[in-house]
Amino acid sequence: MLFKEDTVARADAMAIRQGVGFYRWTHDLVEITGKDALEVLQKIYISDLSKVPVGKSKYTASLDEQGEIIDDVIVMHMADGLYWVSDLYGPRLLPWIEKHKGNADIQAKIITYNWDMYAVQGPDSLKAMNALLDAPVDELKRFAICERKIGDIPVYIHRSGFTGENGYEIYAAFDQSQAIHDAALKAVESVGGRELQTLEVYVRSIPMEKGFALKQDFKHLSPCECGLGWAVATEKDFIGKEAALERKANPKYRMVGLEFSRESTEDISIWERVYWYGVEVGRCAQTIYGYTVEKNIGFATVRADVPDGAELTVGCNDSPAVVVNKVFC
Repeated sequence: MLFKEDTVARADAMAIRQGVGFYRWTHDLVEITGKDALEVLQKIYISDLSKVPVGKSKYTASLDEQGEIIDDVIVMHMADGLYWVSDLYGPRLLPWIEKHKGNADIQAKIITYNWDMYAVQGPDSLKAMNALLDAPVDELKRFAICERKIGDIPVYIHRSGFTGENGYEIYAAFDQSQAIHDAALKAVESVGGRELQTLEVYVRSIPMEKGFALKQDFKHLSPCECGLGWAVATEKDFIGKEAALERKANPKYRMVGLEFSRESTEDISIWERVYWYGVEVGRCAQTIYGYTVEKNIGFATVRADVPDGAELTVGCNDSPAVVVNKVFC
């Protein structure tokens, strides 16, 4: 639980929002190859990945047959016929591919322990990266990938992140992790930044302020019910498409932001019940303190008819909260 008075957590948050911070944050990585790799990825994911050229990536999601999100990922097109899927649940992806590939020529394997990733995030992240790398990355566009070196170590640089600020991800061979850490720390500190110490800041507080959710926040929701309708390519087929479109036309729930008026939300557990005029209307996925907005905030799944501005209570202690846009700043 984060608190307003936590000086270390606040310093971590301000580094990301006002300067630059870095941290180690390796998701599961699944490598996908084979002549039918794109065909299977198109079937599994809701976005049109045929429009993602080599050297680019795309945020997308996969659904079950009921149109509910079961995972959200970044698909990175690393080379012809070679994709990386950055995923928090890699071991679950392999059997899902096996179940749905049919006779397709596709190979998938987990490469998480071959590669390590450090995130460099914040308004001054470009300065830090240019101080770190053998060549500048000024021209690298968002969701683009390039090859560089840190010293004599080859790395992939992916302009992306989970903070809502400009940022970069460094992928390097796992056995070079300590060398990458030391070089990144030196570069980040040279432009006034810091290594982040508080996991809850870079996994929850900073992302939540910008409306970035984790997969568990999407529990039982379709893309349109949680604001990911823009990622759905309706011109192609994918698992769960028919059900997802039906839920778009007739939504039962929606994902919202909550602002709490109490100083602490430590008594609120994950998936606490949410009430409107004493009637249960949903569940609160998670709460956290936001150091940019100076408020306790959270995500909730509520009935589709609960309007913005509705005054709700959460949990058995009736913590008061107001429904707001889930992008808090």
